[in-house]
Amino acid sequence: MIRNCLFDIRYSRMMNKKEAGFTLLELMIVLLLSLLILGLVMVSFANLLSSVKLQTTVREFAATLRQARDLAKIHGEPQEVTIDLDSKEYGIEGRRNKKILSSLDFKIIDSTNDEIRSGKYHLVIDPNWGNENVAFQLSNSKKNIWIRLDPLMGAVVSK
Repeated sequence: MIRNCLFDIRYSRMMNKKEAGFTLLELMIVLLLSLLILGLVMVSFANLLSSVKLQTTVREFAATLRQARDLAKIHGEPQEVTIDLDSKEYGIEGRRNKKILSSLDFKIIDSTNDEIRSGKYHLVIDPNWGNENVAFQLSNSKKNIWIRLDPLMGAVVSK
C-alpha cells in the first residue's frame, strides 16, 4: 500500500511537470510571431526615418536662407547662396557648405519658371528681401516639400 501511494505521488508529479512546460510547437509559434512583428516594426521604422531625414534637410535649408537674409540685413549688402545640384551641396558664400542627402531629389524653379535640376545655382539675397522669386522642391519617394521666399513678409515658407 505504501508502495502504491509512492507510485501515485511520483506519477502525479510527473504529470504536473509535463503539463507545466511548453511544447516545441508552442515555442516555435511564439518565435515566429515575434520575428514577424519585429520585421513589421523595422519596415515602418525605415519609412519613418526617410521622412525625418527629408524634414531635417528642409529645416536646415530654410535656416540657411534665413541666415543669408539676416546677414544681408546686418551688413547692408547682398548675400549669395550657392546651390550645387550635381554634388548636392549648398551654403552661403564664404561659409561652410552643407550636404543634401543623395536619396533626396532637389529641384529649383526660378523667376522665369525654368526647372533647374543640375549645375550650380546662385541666389543673391538682397537686404530688402524683395526681388527673389524662386521656389525649391525637396522630395523623397513618398513626399514633396516646397520652400518659397515670401517677398512681402520677408520669410521662408515651407509646405
